[in-house]
Amino acid sequence: MSDPASPSIAPLVVQGVTKRFHQGTATVEALHGVSLRVAPGEFVAVMGASGSGKSTLLHVMAGLTRTDAGTVAVEGQSLSELADGTLTDFRRRRIGLVFQQFNLIPALTALENVMLPLMAEGSRGSQEMRDRATKLLERLGLGQRIGHRPDAMSGGEQQRVAIARALVTDPAIVLADEPTGSLDSINGKAICTLLKELNDRDGRAIVVVTHEPAVAIWARRIVVMKDGAVCADFSAAEFPDAHALAGRYQDIVAGTAAEVAR
Repeated sequence: MSDPASPSIAPLVVQGVTKRFHQGTATVEALHGVSLRVAPGEFVAVMGASGSGKSTLLHVMAGLTRTDAGTVAVEGQSLSELADGTLTDFRRRRIGLVFQQFNLIPALTALENVMLPLMAEGSRGSQEMRDRATKLLERLGLGQRIGHRPDAMSGGEQQRVAIARALVTDPAIVLADEPTGSLDSINGKAICTLLKELNDRDGRAIVVVTHEPAVAIWARRIVVMKDGAVCADFSAAEFPDAHALAGRYQDIVAGTAAEVAR
């Protein structure tokens, strides 16, 4: 494993990844030869329609699904080299995960949910852990909701708790799977604003998987997937708004735009 302290180490490198699933006697290749490099401080949106392979790619990048070919490296550490238990520990410490459905524990408060990744390290309930989780929640505008359980919070507040939980171990990269999918437009925009702030102010490396141009436009770079492969890769700065991006995206998916992946 390379030294993660080196500034040249990319938070995430996907190289030639193939993933197959078996459905009865048939084999479906969800990913074939996908490569993607996320540089330090980069904010990447991976777009694609249902069945394009974008969610499978996120699960592979997160180490939730093993590859059939190719490699995924986080801070220079190849995930395929890690045994299951070691991979679970590494993922908890170095990969921050945010999902559409929040995945909070109903019986725990906001503070306790954020502390969960730290508790797995063995120092249950230490003051340092509580202080770290509290400061994150306060920064994300949840200082008054620390003692509330998920059922007493709005969807937007629950997603902020989930983001705080993803950040509490100071991971190398944050991976978000349709993070606004369960939210209304106002809360969805607030979550996009938050992710953009984390990238701009903290230099967080972030990858968001989405099918929504209104979400992808907040990123710095946009990667489009189709039929299990990357078919386009361009800067979000090319587009004045989400409507313009939606037009390009539809052209790419329809096969009418001459796009060349990097």
